[in-house]
Amino acid sequence: MAVLIAILVAPAAAAPVSGLPPRSEGDIAPIGSRRAPSEAGRLHTVGDTVTVFTDSLETLSSPSAEGGWTHIDASGTPTAWHIAGDFGCEGLSFWCGVIDSSWTSDPDRKGYGNGWTQEASNFADLTGAVTPVRLGFRHHLNVELGFDIARVEVLDDDGWIVLGSFSGVVDPGGAALCDTASFVIPDSVVASSSLLAFRFGFTSDGSVSSEDGLYADAAGWSIDNVTVVAGLSDVRFFDDFEAGLGTWSILTFPPVGDTWRIVTDAATEQLCTSNVSRMWTATSPTTGALLPRAKDILQSPPVGVGAADQVFLSFDVFRNLSFASCFYYGSTFRHRKVGTAWSDWIDPTGLIYFGTEKDWVRQTIPLVGAGGADSVQFRLTIRDYGSIFCGGSATATGTLFLLDNFAVRVIGLAGPSITASEQNLFQDTFQTSVFFADDNFNTPRGDSISVRVAASRGLKSAALHYSLDAAPFASTPLLVSAAAANAYYADVPPAAYPRGTELRYYFSATDSLDEMVTLPADAIAASHYFSATVLPRVQGASGLCAGDTARVLYVNSVAPLDATTTLDASLQAMGMRYDRYDVNAPTLGLGNGPGGGNPADPNRIWPAAPVGVLEAYSTILWDTGSRSSATLSMQDQTRLQSWSATAGKNRNLLIAGDNVARDLVVNGTGAPNFLSCTLGASYLRDIWEETPQDSLQPVLTGAAGTTIAGTPFPLFGGCPVLNRFDAIAVASCAGGVGRNWVRYPNQLAAMTERRGPIGAPGADSARAILAGFTFGAMKSQAQQTLLLWRTIVEEFEEPYCMTPTAALPGGGEASPGALPRLLGAAPNPFNPHTTIRFELPRSARVRLRLFDVRGRLVRVLADRAFTAGLHEVSWDGRDRMGRDAATGTYFYRMEAEGVAQSRKLTLLR
Repeated sequence: MAVLIAILVAPAAAAPVSGLPPRSEGDIAPIGSRRAPSEAGRLHTVGDTVTVFTDSLETLSSPSAEGGWTHIDASGTPTAWHIAGDFGCEGLSFWCGVIDSSWTSDPDRKGYGNGWTQEASNFADLTGAVTPVRLGFRHHLNVELGFDIARVEVLDDDGWIVLGSFSGVVDPGGAALCDTASFVIPDSVVASSSLLAFRFGFTSDGSVSSEDGLYADAAGWSIDNVTVVAGLSDVRFFDDFEAGLGTWSILTFPPVGDTWRIVTDAATEQLCTSNVSRMWTATSPTTGALLPRAKDILQSPPVGVGAADQVFLSFDVFRNLSFASCFYYGSTFRHRKVGTAWSDWIDPTGLIYFGTEKDWVRQTIPLVGAGGADSVQFRLTIRDYGSIFCGGSATATGTLFLLDNFAVRVIGLAGPSITASEQNLFQDTFQTSVFFADDNFNTPRGDSISVRVAASRGLKSAALHYSLDAAPFASTPLLVSAAAANAYYADVPPAAYPRGTELRYYFSATDSLDEMVTLPADAIAASHYFSATVLPRVQGASGLCAGDTARVLYVNSVAPLDATTTLDASLQAMGMRYDRYDVNAPTLGLGNGPGGGNPADPNRIWPAAPVGVLEAYSTILWDTGSRSSATLSMQDQTRLQSWSATAGKNRNLLIAGDNVARDLVVNGTGAPNFLSCTLGASYLRDIWEETPQDSLQPVLTGAAGTTIAGTPFPLFGGCPVLNRFDAIAVASCAGGVGRNWVRYPNQLAAMTERRGPIGAPGADSARAILAGFTFGAMKSQAQQTLLLWRTIVEEFEEPYCMTPTAALPGGGEASPGALPRLLGAAPNPFNPHTTIRFELPRSARVRLRLFDVRGRLVRVLADRAFTAGLHEVSWDGRDRMGRDAATGTYFYRMEAEGVAQSRKLTLLR
């Protein structure tokens, strides 16, 4: 099973994007070095949240005084290709596998390990050979399907090219031990050299193998009777491995060295925070960056947790680890009871992390499965994943990884818990036919939905609850999965669900004491569910919009699946009838956008939206947030190009994102002519103003000659994590139909427009606007709605369907889009005071109430009239009887002007 990748986002940006509900691994709090007395020996009681371990590293130094911390260089991998009789075809064969007595979770201790890259190469003399030239062999394979890959390659002038690849099981069964494979060598390769270099390579991902015991049948790859034949019968190479290695060359990977050490006041930008204390780093003392092929493990001292029910690890992290660098980090832990041995190392989330904040953030990871243990020990591993995710290469230059201020917290006698990641939840789709297995409601990774459930007091029941098209909720049990610890899965009934089908769902778990928890946590209290839809939705005719299909498609590639975004609020306020397509876990680049996955990549298998179905929409709005990579896939771009070029209807495309242009150009992910001709834009630089970046809150203005000329649009790019905003320009490919739409204060373009006619004037055009910023940086809902109104309604001439809920722009009035907004609470988590903020477009009566996770009313915080503007209401952590509320999760719900909004609070006493 592939290791999943996550990114943390600072609190001022969009909601964290990777723990994805409930995002505990993205729990970021303000930086701070804290100490707390150790309470590892106490017996924790109901509701307690206790810090049992802290280490700010201030009294430690490397190499001799590291306070019980240890570190390991695990970058070396075994040389697995060798001649053996295991899994052989005829006598001896060439086996990519090992026997390792330390693999105690695997029944026979043999097979292959995690994170392998193994290669064996040879050559054949083709002097005077005639074509075709074939490379043939017999082989046996048993590896994890789709994630561990065996490949056959030949060397061309431009490097190694793949002739074919295999995954899963190759086993003919019966008396035959091996299957036969044969590939024709391209004539261009044969002509390039008289020596044909070929190799057999095997790559495994980060989990599910013989090493961790999660794939007990894993055997690795065996090859035999390797033959190169020219023409019909001219044998140029043959090896049945009965006489030794001969001329085979086997790639080896020795360890690169342990670079973990404690340093003081590391050289960092720290634009929003300051940390001049001691910290761990795994960078090279020579280059200041991480080392290629590194796999460095930092291991804590044992920590007493007193048989608590829930255990959490927190630490401060400073990182410059871009997605494209392929250096990511993850966490594991092990546990034990007094008098017993340590457990195997457990991955609590199945996630690995990256980020380029270049500033300190606080990260919290729940150690799912540690409940009831007396002690835990945790590891943090930084690793070069280039061989697994990036085609064998990684970019170490400029990478940085620092750790500080560790803490372990526990909660005594807690109830059950459920966690999930977006990549394992149901995804919106345009497919009305079955795919993956037996239905068309699927996750980006497969047919069934998956969560992790922990219940230290014993799990009584766990279920998926679902409703189709507003029918009463049905339920199906969550079944135990062998893929990971505490993993469970379920699915909806088999069917080809028709267009417009809406699936709402949530999860529940009940422990042996009949305490129940749901995910989303307020599913019962606030009717808050996850959802997925077979698009286009079936909508009723309204206003200027006939038919049952929306004109606007909003692709949410930023916010969590269950979140109402500011773009939702603006579109609703403008009276637009629209569909929303949520891209699950967008930072991971899973190929699950409307363009679908790369057909050549077995890990990117999501089907594309048919162009004929997308033709129902005349406007597509797509916001990619502020991430620096995985903004628009090649497949998404080509699908948008096909849609934009469809004749017979106006096509309007609005793409927004802090790093879209940079990603397409600098990271080389752009489809041919997409940026320059489809969007009509060119990339200038990653920061709109000259360095140093001083203007963190620039005020943009509409460009001269447009309907928004001179109109101000403020952006917020300040702390806790800076947004730089791309500077762009009109591309030459746009010609006379390109122009600036919005400018930065220095007059560089913040938004460009291309207005290209296709057919009949006024009825057949392709208009495209690119924004060098994300709409999430517009903190004024009113100004965001004004910009969208001027762009979509007035420039794109997209009619609104319903009466706008606010006054139309003009004459200096505030823009439309003024719905009541529940802005959030700070601090959160808190003890014992927090402040809840909300915004009203006009005077209105507001009811603000507080509920516990069971839906019981805790307190009415406000129920009166408020004037227009921003307001704050405080809660002192007491219930309506004046008693201290217990540690736990609460939900505050605001109702105003018929709009109800809920958010979550966490009280930690």
